[in-house]
Amino acid sequence: EPAEMLLEELLRCQIQEWHPAFRRHTVPTAIIPLPAAFLRYLAGRPAYPGPDGPEEGDQGPLPFVLPTLTSGRAPFPPLQGHFPDPVSLLDRDNTDPLFGSGSGSDDEGGLLPPAFPELEAAVDDAIAGLGGAALPKLNWSAPKDAVFMAADGTVRCTCFAEVAMLLRASDCVAHDLVSARPSCQDFVRAKPVRRNATEGSRETANGAGVLSDPGENCSEGGARGGGTNAPEEDAEQESSDDDETWVDDGFQYYLALRKWYPGLRPESEFRCFVRGRKLVGVSQRDPSAYYPSLPGWSAEVQPKIEDFFEEFIEPQFGSENYTFDVYVRADGRVKLIDFNPWGGYTLPLLFTWEELEEEQRGENELEFRVVMQQGAVRPGLMTAIPYDMLDWGDGSGWDVFLKKAGNELDRQMASLGVDS
Repeated sequence: EPAEMLLEELLRCQIQEWHPAFRRHTVPTAIIPLPAAFLRYLAGRPAYPGPDGPEEGDQGPLPFVLPTLTSGRAPFPPLQGHFPDPVSLLDRDNTDPLFGSGSGSDDEGGLLPPAFPELEAAVDDAIAGLGGAALPKLNWSAPKDAVFMAADGTVRCTCFAEVAMLLRASDCVAHDLVSARPSCQDFVRAKPVRRNATEGSRETANGAGVLSDPGENCSEGGARGGGTNAPEEDAEQESSDDDETWVDDGFQYYLALRKWYPGLRPESEFRCFVRGRKLVGVSQRDPSAYYPSLPGWSAEVQPKIEDFFEEFIEPQFGSENYTFDVYVRADGRVKLIDFNPWGGYTLPLLFTWEELEEEQRGENELEFRVVMQQGAVRPGLMTAIPYDMLDWGDGSGWDVFLKKAGNELDRQMASLGVDS
């Protein structure tokens, strides 16, 4: 196993730290400081705790609810205009915590979903400025493990509600918030100061390039790149019994919205490993698939990546040991996607950390690894979906859910005098 990360190395890999220096070589990105209230919401805690509100920890995490939208727009655009909206059919007497109470009243002890009007406006404006669709991520990680929540099975977002849903459902994002910094060997917890950024301020960074999925490595096990249920992902949860929690220690978290590019080719993305400021290995970014064109194409791609590293990455990035992900376009141009720390929660993909840390590595020719034949993939690195959603048999979670939804729809349609 590699040595534990140093905090300085981890912080240097935050997107708001490296993006200004590399904006010409990456994709258009809007960076928005997140307020403490929204971080509490992501953690399942009261966004605006007050004397009349519930005590944190009294009943555990709050239910999964979408924030109240102040823009007046629908939470999600309809997929097909001629299909009836199932939510509208059910919301006459709907107490599903995802969509909130149909009555809009908290008389029965329910909590109204929190609202973040300034943040909502900033996110919607930034997405519009990026062409109408964006990939969200926090300082380090994208909510790639939460794609099972999205209608199209991707992290593509077109509005604030979609961003909030994916962030709230993601273990990768939870790892960023709770475990990323404490996992460093020299981390010392700061005193709580409650001084997160105000809602709505943002930096919009313009650049050109092609984006795949930045920041996908959630704890090599839990945040970034691993799925929700990878066996390694046992991210330590910080205790909320005292005031010295991650949300109150003054550390600034950001939301980065990265321009969405449809039709990208996963075989064109690669992870590059740098040790002692030398490029010591390159791996195809998706080790779970065999791409017939890649073994031959890799010989053409390798010198382009090496030139990109020597000209742009090595002179400007300050760490000795790190990884970076790139996308190689069809025209041969290389675009930077993300930086990740060496070791820790970063996946070595087709290498092992022991191989990458061999003394002689880097002295000879750069090793470029791709899956060479069908059946040689490495399974189990991610599932991007909870295990209970993979089982569709009788009595499974899906079976029970669909039966309940069908019964509820039949009941409400019958009450309206409509044949189902």
